[in-house]
Amino acid sequence: MSKTKILIAIDDPSWAAIIVQSLFNLIKKENTEIFLLNVLETTIAEEEYFYSAPEKFIKHEARKANFAYVQNLLEQNKFNYQFIFKEGDTAENIINTARELDAGLVAVGSHNKKIFETLLLGSVAYKVSRTCKSPVMIISTKYHIHNTKKQDFNVLLAVDRSKTSRFAAQSLAGLIDLQRANIDILNVIIPPQKVIPPEAYVYTNLGKIIDESKLVSGDLLDSIEEIVKEHEPHSIKKVSLMGEPDDLIIDYAEKNSIDLIVMGSHGKKELAALFLGSISTKISEKSEIPLLIIKKK
Repeated sequence: MSKTKILIAIDDPSWAAIIVQSLFNLIKKENTEIFLLNVLETTIAEEEYFYSAPEKFIKHEARKANFAYVQNLLEQNKFNYQFIFKEGDTAENIINTARELDAGLVAVGSHNKKIFETLLLGSVAYKVSRTCKSPVMIISTKYHIHNTKKQDFNVLLAVDRSKTSRFAAQSLAGLIDLQRANIDILNVIIPPQKVIPPEAYVYTNLGKIIDESKLVSGDLLDSIEEIVKEHEPHSIKKVSLMGEPDDLIIDYAEKNSIDLIVMGSHGKKELAALFLGSISTKISEKSEIPLLIIKKK
């Protein structure tokens, strides 16, 4: 079996350690090859300064951090890894390097910026998650991780009736150590009141619609369970809830000690995502729990 190439974008050494340790707890060592990418962020003005006085610029800005702890962590656990150093726009370098490597997974950190900060200032995690073709794991700087590898861990697989949810379920085994994973499969039913206008209530049997929605949700969970079960996870649990998807997913994850939230991406065009809102974007903004977004190429 070919190894999964994992590209980890690293910056601040303490943050890099959180990202690496988070992945270390979730992946299967013998099936992975690690690439650590550190990008020296340069603007046009900085590039001019760089070429006129490179030794000063490098001393001041480049390679500020010593990643010895991360290197030691990987070597102690006998991971196959290599460092890559580049200069320029961070998001573009991550996306381009992922494409060049044909990375099976890209891991980036996030400051959990609010949506308007993301739109106005730009977010590396946001750009990478929207543009990169590989699955992207977003890990918050606020995430608390233990330094000891867990015997098993908890995954929340949030699904809907889209093909991307089925693809995410099928792809999990190649991205994480599924045999150590307790998988909670969650489907959130949108309340009919959110879809049906109030003036139509008199003509609508809301109770019947809710009952039918629950049956559909149950069938969906059964079909996703069959996909996941093929890879023999540590355990599987099915959950159906009704309400606002992003709020319920985060609430469930926090109350059930979830270590990783997994979602399929619908691949909306960027403008549509900005105006309509993306559940995965909202979760990455609100939650401190790592989020894995899987896209169907």
